[in-house]
Amino acid sequence: MPHQSDLDVDAQLAAAMAAESPLPPTPLGRNPLKRPRTNDDDDSQNEDDDGDLPTSIAPSRPSGDATANANRNVLVFAKQFATHKRLRPTQISEVETFAADPIATRQIKMYTVMLAIEGCLEAMRTATADFKVSASLNLFFAEEPTTACIGDIGISPTRRIQGQHSHQNSDVHRFQLGDRQAEYQLTQVRSEFKKNLVASVKDADPKKHKNIFALGQHFVRDTDTTLTTPLCARIALMRKYYTLYPGDIFWDKLDIRLAWMRENSKGDAAKQTKMFKVILNDDRDAHGIRTDYMMPDDAVVDEWQAEVDTVVDHDNTALA
Repeated sequence: MPHQSDLDVDAQLAAAMAAESPLPPTPLGRNPLKRPRTNDDDDSQNEDDDGDLPTSIAPSRPSGDATANANRNVLVFAKQFATHKRLRPTQISEVETFAADPIATRQIKMYTVMLAIEGCLEAMRTATADFKVSASLNLFFAEEPTTACIGDIGISPTRRIQGQHSHQNSDVHRFQLGDRQAEYQLTQVRSEFKKNLVASVKDADPKKHKNIFALGQHFVRDTDTTLTTPLCARIALMRKYYTLYPGDIFWDKLDIRLAWMRENSKGDAAKQTKMFKVILNDDRDAHGIRTDYMMPDDAVVDEWQAEVDTVVDHDNTALA
């Protein structure tokens, strides 16, 4: 097969999208949408009923001792408000005392309480045990990058996780360890992908290369991901760009190609299917013996892969 350049691929995929013979608009990754869970919980029990809440201090009636009346109104309001907020009896008494105190006394009390709260928070922070990645979270970090990286076309496999999935908790200080673990697993997945691609074309005779079905089996080995024909097509695109750019820029060039495909197909599943059909056919002709195997057209995507594809699709829609 003659050596292709990036411009050749541009022309080939553009011609595939413009082909007149319509193909069934089947999505490239089976993505059965699960009915979203709803939350019908009534949170009203946790909210204060402000219907009878006193909102201001009642004005004092004219009398001979206006100051005494005003102070009395303040104390009444303080007790009503504290009772409405369901404070304990001892706390209600403290509020009444605070309301009757001179302004300078109140300020001292407020500042003292603030310092006491600061001390409690500091004690809680220092007493918190160091965060450790649990076995179940480690398993998630090991499986989710692989499943998402070889999911739908929407975003590049090298950046599908970065900033979108594995870094969801990176803003929280105690999850930094988990964030580093996610980055490590993503690096391992990319390295494993590239090793599989290298091994698939190491023989000088193209007929002895791994066919796309055998290569796909290596990609999904030890994962819950199902090998489907659309998945084989996405792996074929990776192999095409590895053979075009076998050096360190392979992943960057693949990202650029995926961005081109997203932009030019405008999210049209039928156009994307046409492009990937061309890529898959080229790979089957260029590597291995086409008649030695059958494509897994009847494979059914498992629930885990479908759920990850659903999340990725949602994020890609937001990025569009």
